[in-house]
Amino acid sequence: MQFMKKLVIAVTILLGLITFAQSETSWISKKKDKTTKVEKEKNNVKSTSWITKKVKKNKKEYKKEEKKITKEVKSWITKKSKDKYINSIDKLPDSAIYFTGSNEAKDLIFYGYVIPDTSSKLINGYYETSKGFGFFNDGKTTCKIGSTVLVVIDKEVTARVSGECSNGVKFAGKTSQTKNSGWGSAKTSDGKNRLNFDFNISKIEIAKIYDQNKSETLIARKKSSPEKNRKIKLEPNGKYYALLIGNSEYDDKRWDYLVSPVNDINEIKKVLDKSYKFEEILMVESGTKKEIFQAFKKLSKLTTTNDYVLIYYSGHGNTKATQAYWIPKDGSFDWGSGDWININELNIFLTEIKAHHLAVMVDSCYVGGKFKGTNILDLENDEHRAFVTDHLEDDLNLRARIVLSSGSAGRVSDTAPNSKNSLFALTFLNILSTSEKMSLPLSMTDIGFNVKRAFTGNFNQKPYYYHPDTWKHLGGDFIFIPKKNLK
Repeated sequence: MQFMKKLVIAVTILLGLITFAQSETSWISKKKDKTTKVEKEKNNVKSTSWITKKVKKNKKEYKKEEKKITKEVKSWITKKSKDKYINSIDKLPDSAIYFTGSNEAKDLIFYGYVIPDTSSKLINGYYETSKGFGFFNDGKTTCKIGSTVLVVIDKEVTARVSGECSNGVKFAGKTSQTKNSGWGSAKTSDGKNRLNFDFNISKIEIAKIYDQNKSETLIARKKSSPEKNRKIKLEPNGKYYALLIGNSEYDDKRWDYLVSPVNDINEIKKVLDKSYKFEEILMVESGTKKEIFQAFKKLSKLTTTNDYVLIYYSGHGNTKATQAYWIPKDGSFDWGSGDWININELNIFLTEIKAHHLAVMVDSCYVGGKFKGTNILDLENDEHRAFVTDHLEDDLNLRARIVLSSGSAGRVSDTAPNSKNSLFALTFLNILSTSEKMSLPLSMTDIGFNVKRAFTGNFNQKPYYYHPDTWKHLGGDFIFIPKKNLK
């Protein structure tokens, strides 16, 4: 058991491999042949400007991470020594944690190993520091790697990784691990490069991944530019579950009848069933407080720490003093009978759900921003959107806790014009369908951007996207993966 824990920590260190991946991206769409020279030049200026901004941002993020490197790790990775180059995975030492990976362009691959430092302190049973080496398949470049455990939540280990290579390249990033395997990524100090990697305690498993990366590298080197239309393939570690709650009818007739909630959740279920692989979708139509709570309990029993959970609520909401509430079917019109659902009660249920990713979508008056979140993202920022779509595997593998709501502290509309669905739900449904047709995995941030854009000009309703402070979000993003994009 102690050995396994050591391996876990070492795994983190493997991130160091991430040295100098050159990712000259092909996100810029080609114009038709008829495009004029002037237009092309303008596009090139825009592209160069965007890339320059991205490089500056990456450099800034690297500097931020560099300042957090511990003395133990810094001492290790900066120590001058003549390190022996190991030219194959087979020759790596036994009883270590092994890793392999590549840059985004798939024209460079690397491999290596890490071992936990047993003299470092223990964090929930894991040694805080790990040290090791990485090797590029260029026959000469070696890298010293060090990692530091940041947090252990529900047997999921998140760590900071950094390193320096014999060619002068420096890098920093993070890893996420459950059980005997994990995944990570890192950026280089020049802001241009990014490497992704897998790690495992099995040398055989890592050798298989290395061979696959090697094949892709040979293909990439034969091309003058990266393949733009290659279908993205993702492999989630767990299963997808959803709880869809739509309250249209109310026992107390002073509550307005709502057309959209039940229609919304039924349409969402159809799309998820058809195009996305959800293990189980729980449905609550016009549910009482007890029925809604029972659904949350069932969801908690179904899920594990590897799973991805979506919760969608549509119905009446209200506030009293500083408290916000969902209104169940049996909720009285007047507050005080104890039959409203307090957001603080929901927080208890939500923190009990054992999920790697948890996304809550709320289409309700008054309560959208009440899950105690403060770091609202600027979803209109081009750089941010591009970063998200470029880093789907990061988003999938790092822990995520997200709320996306149709409004904050005011009223929200029931149905969109000429529709039986709300504008919030219609936007969600449309982007899910588009994602499936394009065979393109979709992040919750992408959805949030589209929702915000759909409400442009509506000054009475402002969608919110945020990470509740107490839910321990660790940088991931909920990803909807079309069935044809699953490995």
